[in-house]
Amino acid sequence: MEVSGDVADLLVKEGLQVAELAARLSGKGIVNAAALLAAMVKNNYKVVGKVGIDRLNRENVESVVIPIKSTDLSGFEKTAKRFGVLYAAAKNENTEVVHIISNVNYSAQLNAVLETMGYGIPAREVQSAKKARSRAPQETSSKERGNGLTPQQSNEKPSVREKLEELKAVAETLHTPQRSRGKDKNR
Repeated sequence: MEVSGDVADLLVKEGLQVAELAARLSGKGIVNAAALLAAMVKNNYKVVGKVGIDRLNRENVESVVIPIKSTDLSGFEKTAKRFGVLYAAAKNENTEVVHIISNVNYSAQLNAVLETMGYGIPAREVQSAKKARSRAPQETSSKERGNGLTPQQSNEKPSVREKLEELKAVAETLHTPQRSRGKDKNR
């Protein structure tokens, strides 16, 4: 029974596990340090949280403005940091509303923050120009040309019962048994 061999194997195994853990931690540290250095090179010292309007305008993308109650601002700040949102807050002294200004890049995170706070996500009204009705009727169109309907067409929907009766009549003519001839013998 050799105890020294088992102890040596255990020491080597523990040493390898410690080395693996140290390599993982140092790798994560290097990644975080690289992200911090990249942010410092771009003068983006803050990657999440409340910043100034100038910092938001550096990216040259469309801005998003969301009004919230001033009493909910502290809760918004905590939740926005958790979701990784970069924003600026504009307060108006005369009203109880705080406008949150951010980029379109953070719109998904902003929607998640608003949902967790109990705010409804604003509905987007998208209406294409082709589907929009004209504001004024077109008086210059000729009434002689008509509305495009042929005399057989009408604006009323056809009766469902009439259509069913027609289909039943067609089905009865198809299902009537016809005489089948026997096999023709060709000689």
